[in-house]
Amino acid sequence: MTQTERLIGFLRDNPQATSLEITLACNIVNVTGRVSDARAQGIDVVCERRRDGRQGYRIVEAAQLVMAL
Repeated sequence: MTQTERLIGFLRDNPQATSLEITLACNIVNVTGRVSDARAQGIDVVCERRRDGRQGYRIVEAAQLVMAL
């Protein structure tokens, strides 16, 4: 399993995970690079501010995009 696949799986299970949480759970040091790789594969990964003020990543699934319109 590649680091990008691990990142995608982790974000599906843990939406709004921070870079540090991803690094610790998945052993991925270059999180932003793997996010870029996921985006290049067509996965819509967004970074947004969490309630606690930190930035977190989450995957926007296709069904969520349709409902937002």
